[in-house]
Amino acid sequence: MKYHKKIFLDYSDMKYPLPQGLVKKLCNYIAELNLYPSGDYTSLKKKIANKVGVLIDQVLIGNGLDEIIDLVTRAFGTKVLIPTPTFSQFEIAAKRKNCNIILKNCLINDKYELTFEDDELKKSDLIWICNPNNPTGTKIEREQIIKVLNKAKGVVVVDECYYDFLKETVIDLINKYDNLIVLRSFSKGYGLAGARLGYALSNSELINKMESFRQIFSVNKIAEKAGELVLDYEDYYVKKRELIERIRDDFIINLRRIGIKVFDSFTNFVLIKLNDNNEMIELYDYLKKNNIIVLPAKDDEFTGLNGPYVRITIGLKEEMEFVFERIKEWKNKKK
Repeated sequence: MKYHKKIFLDYSDMKYPLPQGLVKKLCNYIAELNLYPSGDYTSLKKKIANKVGVLIDQVLIGNGLDEIIDLVTRAFGTKVLIPTPTFSQFEIAAKRKNCNIILKNCLINDKYELTFEDDELKKSDLIWICNPNNPTGTKIEREQIIKVLNKAKGVVVVDECYYDFLKETVIDLINKYDNLIVLRSFSKGYGLAGARLGYALSNSELINKMESFRQIFSVNKIAEKAGELVLDYEDYYVKKRELIERIRDDFIINLRRIGIKVFDSFTNFVLIKLNDNNEMIELYDYLKKNNIIVLPAKDDEFTGLNGPYVRITIGLKEEMEFVFERIKEWKNKKK
């Protein structure tokens, strides 16, 4: 099997197309691009609120989670506590605001878990948790998050961007903890990465504070309508996510069978660890030579991923079979 086109497994978007019915419905709105989007996004908020079981005034819509991460930081960030390794936008947003940043290493002996100290939680006004974590794919137990919520004095943000694969949430706690914000995305589980659409869930006070920093019309009309319509295709996306999970699990089993270290994953990507940085560069270059694009630890997508790691998004079944064969080929050549 050969691929003449590049296989992009760097960014963790969904590799399956939108349902044709959704595409046809979205086309109806192209003729309305001369008009502004709603601005308050009430219809989309209502649909999200009904789906996740919150009130409309507990939902904020954003131009992807990158914008919402920025809004959160602008609204609440002064001293920011970030567990590492993790998604780089938490740190990038904090640097834009000139925040005091504490990077806390949470990957010890290849095990990722929150290692915040009580004093750090008390002194920070913004604490980030990514669950499951990017780039390790690690699940953070609910009890760990509750422990942080009970001890933190500032706002705690749980980024559930990969919720659709983990299927565990702390949304039910937003009415119990007045310092909790939960983030969700349409990019990973619904294949709308190109639309740039995300949302935050919290109590109305924190939502209103974030809204005060958001530019009106930050989410375009097509993205707004895509968010409303895509939730009507849940059956399609459930099947696609289940397929991705099966392909992911087979890929992990195959890699471990040939002696490649792979982290357990609750996402649509896997993180592998090589013996040293030279091996990381060798594998990255070998895959690239075979038209396979992945993310090495040195990429600016990550904060604090120090070491010989490579993150690989899960693509189509035949793509992942091809990727595995190339990794096995590379490994055999090293013997």
